[in-house]
Amino acid sequence: MTARTELVRELNGPTAASEMLSDQEIADLLGLFRSAQQQEKDLLIEAVNGMIRFFPPPFRGITRRIMFGDKLEG
Repeated sequence: MTARTELVRELNGPTAASEMLSDQEIADLLGLFRSAQQQEKDLLIEAVNGMIRFFPPPFRGITRRIMFGDKLEG
């Protein structure tokens, strides 16, 4: 799979602006997009952990799991 097809998949369809970009620019944009997603996930994990730290220790993991499932793994 090329960076162009991966970007189209990430954006849920092609965009006119992406057709004007070179393959290297597409790869860079895809890298930035994925980096931003990972940073957002890391910040969400940090916020959730900050919230549930007030729960008694036995309830922290199960509370996170009930609220978010596998979305906050990693």
